[in-house]
Amino acid sequence: MHAIATSPAPVGEDSCHYEKVGDAEPACVDPELPFDLPEGWEWARLGSIAYVASGSTPPKSAFSDEGIPYYKMYNLRNNQIDFDYQPQFISEEYHRGKLAKSIIYPGDLIMNIVGPPLGKLAIAPLDYPEANTNQAAVVIRPHGGIVLAEWIRYHLMEMSEINRITTRGSAGQVNISLTQSKLMRIPVPPLAEQRRIVAALDELLGLVDEVERSQAELEGLLDRARAKVLDLAIRGRLVPQDPSDEPAEALLARVREERLLMAADGRLRKRDVEGDSVIFRGEDNSYYEKVGNAEPVCVDSELPFDLPEDWEWARLPSLFVIDPRSRHDDAALVSFAPMASIDPGFASHATYDVRLWGEVKKGFTHFEEGDVLFAKISPCFENRKSFVAESLENKHGAGTTELIVLRCICGVSPWFALCFLKSPTFIDAAKGTFMGTVGQQRVKREFIDSVLFPVPPLSEQARIAKSASKLLDSIGL
Repeated sequence: MHAIATSPAPVGEDSCHYEKVGDAEPACVDPELPFDLPEGWEWARLGSIAYVASGSTPPKSAFSDEGIPYYKMYNLRNNQIDFDYQPQFISEEYHRGKLAKSIIYPGDLIMNIVGPPLGKLAIAPLDYPEANTNQAAVVIRPHGGIVLAEWIRYHLMEMSEINRITTRGSAGQVNISLTQSKLMRIPVPPLAEQRRIVAALDELLGLVDEVERSQAELEGLLDRARAKVLDLAIRGRLVPQDPSDEPAEALLARVREERLLMAADGRLRKRDVEGDSVIFRGEDNSYYEKVGNAEPVCVDSELPFDLPEDWEWARLPSLFVIDPRSRHDDAALVSFAPMASIDPGFASHATYDVRLWGEVKKGFTHFEEGDVLFAKISPCFENRKSFVAESLENKHGAGTTELIVLRCICGVSPWFALCFLKSPTFIDAAKGTFMGTVGQQRVKREFIDSVLFPVPPLSEQARIAKSASKLLDSIGL
């Protein structure tokens, strides 16, 4: 085996592996070796079979708009160099001067040694004849005729050798030093066997990538199918209408009566009821909205789709109590839902911690059994983190302030409401109204107050929710 500083000697007469470092006496390294090798294979330190060096960070004056590509760790993506992502260049003078030891040529292996995460590996592409990098990476250039860069890459991708030598720094940082990198153990088959193994792994991993792409495409198709089910549900096209059902007009009349009673006993503010919206179809077959004592206004331009016979439109606040507050005994146990406990997707599922009401009554969202909740912050909103509150401890709960709570009054099934909240009609309409900085964007309350909700007869709501649930189950939630 070719040696620079350290190199294991071939197996000794006693069948043990020995390592000779410089002029020192060989030492048995059997306890250090992780597994037995096939006949004809040898163990080697990385530094004995490859040139290994790390870079450094140049001064600001060395950077320019063009010149030598300077790879940062964010350019190591998906086992490749993605230099289209935030490219940086350094001067040729600095590249050949202070950073001469870390020059990267096509075919060199690059590995990050500062994390997390560790284990990012990429073969330098042919795009540039030379490049460079910083101290967060090592350049690995195998000595000709001994080992392939692709073989080293595959061995290190397995991560056991990297994990073995990882050291932990402050603030969660993990590191591998240049010295540790050179001392990594590499099993070395004959060169022809390396080529066969690398070719087989390339083929197998290509198949894995193809399967993963197919799975992603399939999941995309399934998501579109799930969304279509909900779209049909809220448009009245999932189940047939029953002429014997009580029309939604009568249902909304009862909702308005209930809201007046709630205002009278303090469960609603009187000004909320005084400004209630009523949407009706005029003699000209257009839809009009009357708010309080104001004159009716045509709202045809706002309607997202046509409704079946006996369905009605209503604004969300006229059907639900939005973000109600609850009262409960401080010593009572209640359910608590952080955002992480709410499943995304098309199912209604959340897991709860159990807390004392006195601990969560302030600074959190309140909800009760049967309420409908949805995330208002992106990307949780688009990911459909929404659910119907069920099986709550003492029928009360609290959770993250990034939730909006809808409490049904009497005219809407919470399960039909959930179909609407997870539908592409609602999701897409809300996304165009987000406010806030990137990563902290939220659904505006003004949008929630303006949402037009399709109201089927109550019996039909139950049939729709049941049919939608069955179809979604068959597709796979």
